Amino acid sequence: MKILQFVCDGNPGGGTNHVLQLLRAQEKDASNFLLTQGESYLAHQATDGATEVFEGDFFRSRMDTSAVARIREICNRLQPDLVHCHGGRAAFFASFANIPAPTIYTVHGFHHDRKPLPGRIAGWGAEFRTIRRMDHVLFVSDFDRRLAVRQKLLAANKPHSVIHNGINPISQREHSDRIGVGFLGRMVTQKNPQLFLDIAQQVPQANFVMAGGGDLEPLIKQEVTQRGLSDRLELFGTLDHSAALKFLSRLDVLVMTSRWEGLPLLLLEAMFVGVPIVTTAAGGVPEVIRHQETGFVSPSHDPTEMAGYVSSLLADRRLRSRITSQARRVAVRDFSQQTMLAKIFHVYRAALNTQVREPVPV
Repeated sequence: MKILQFVCDGNPGGGTNHVLQLLRAQEKDASNFLLTQGESYLAHQATDGATEVFEGDFFRSRMDTSAVARIREICNRLQPDLVHCHGGRAAFFASFANIPAPTIYTVHGFHHDRKPLPGRIAGWGAEFRTIRRMDHVLFVSDFDRRLAVRQKLLAANKPHSVIHNGINPISQREHSDRIGVGFLGRMVTQKNPQLFLDIAQQVPQANFVMAGGGDLEPLIKQEVTQRGLSDRLELFGTLDHSAALKFLSRLDVLVMTSRWEGLPLLLLEAMFVGVPIVTTAAGGVPEVIRHQETGFVSPSHDPTEMAGYVSSLLADRRLRSRITSQARRVAVRDFSQQTMLAKIFHVYRAALNTQVREPVPV
């Protein structure tokens, strides 16, 4: 069985790591192939001899017909038995390519709902058309499934599943050289790094660190200076996954400030390595972190509230120990990579056995 994994955004991140998990965990009698942005982080990471990588340019425009032509070209050459699209952009392009094989769309978080009204309407229309064209839709959180139902994106008869992300167990941290309270992720509007700076200002007794690149990185560097945080906030820049895990394992507290999410792998990694978590209640986060049991969750995204949680964790060793112990137990029990992959491979087999195309209205 030939499986083509297709993701446009090949930059470091949770979605990229999820695709790498699928590429490196080949099912019996299955061969994995990848189509992604040319010269991207993912394209380089996947070139390990076991995966054939195809590249394209998928960021010129949402209406770029050459992107659709590239998908058709690869599918005609490869003749995949199944195409798995990750993210809205990849699934949208694939919906125009008339792929003869079953197509699966994993929603790694909806983005259209956060745009100004014109973009929100256009994004809704794109998602509506895309989901209609897919043979099966996977949601990494029940939050996104409920959103799709509420916004009439998901028809009652559309095959779909909620499969939470999972990771292989990671050894608990052994580093004694702590580096502070940390932000780890892309510096983009979705991740809201300015909120992290707000929190840092309200916890003057602690050192803070940030790792990740992105569109807002120059602005964050400027604000660190303007806010007088330069003497206790260090920027580490973009890190690959291995370096990011080392960075994570040295944190006193992980603070995640996202405005919206699907189900972040970063939280699972922190739970496994034993780093306490303070986070916003974005997307599927409450499906992973139970407030005051496995971490601290702020539904209001309030910097004062979140700063209070950070201060409590820094000041109370027993609290940290209780939170991290419970978090690791939950991660091992509920968010294993083995369970996640078994569920995804089951969807693959079902899609191959029951491929049905819905008519798409003009």
